[in-house]
Amino acid sequence: MLRAPPEREGLFGCGTLRDGAGEPLRPGGLALTRELIDRAGFRAGETVADIGCGLGASTRLLRDRGVAAIGVDLLAPFDAGARGEAPPLVVADAARLPFADDSLDGVLAECSLSLTADRALALTEWRRALRPGGRLALSDVYRRDGGGAGRIATREALCADLAAAGFRVEAFEDRSEALKSWAARFIFRFGSLDPLWGDGCAADPGSAGKARLGYALLVAAKSGQRAPAGG
Repeated sequence: MLRAPPEREGLFGCGTLRDGAGEPLRPGGLALTRELIDRAGFRAGETVADIGCGLGASTRLLRDRGVAAIGVDLLAPFDAGARGEAPPLVVADAARLPFADDSLDGVLAECSLSLTADRALALTEWRRALRPGGRLALSDVYRRDGGGAGRIATREALCADLAAAGFRVEAFEDRSEALKSWAARFIFRFGSLDPLWGDGCAADPGSAGKARLGYALLVAAKSGQRAPAGG
């Protein structure tokens, strides 16, 4: 769970949210996580950090596939009521990972990057920890127009930040339908979207007429070098 600044904090990105059926409440659910993992090609025996792991559902999914997944979170414990033994968890900031250089095969970040205080710093840190050719599998909100959503980046700005940090974008797919259905589940659980957004973004995912938020799956690989400063 990566947290927005404490004043007037919203619930978007809160890793401990559940829907009325008790399932983790995030866009696309585990079905979209499975698709993202498949796109990234994470394999059994590889070491993958699940950034902002929250209840640990994605970490468990990776480990069920034989991936040596490690949950990374600032605050949220793994779900104590979940089946089986809890997978490894480290308490750390997304921009200060306790992993050696070139030690990870992959990074999974679901609804996490948009909540970091410094997107460029977090991406640089993730690249540092990845081995050459290691993959970043990311799903998150993005802006489909040029304004009004605070920390949330446009596709162009996000891809530019990835390139500057030393990543090569291999896939970017708009999955905004998952954001819309998630908004409906959120309203069913909480009564409205009012609790959702804090100061970071003043728009709701179900509204096409405000900041036009979208949701995307993105896979990037660690390239040989970072982009030159100012390039």
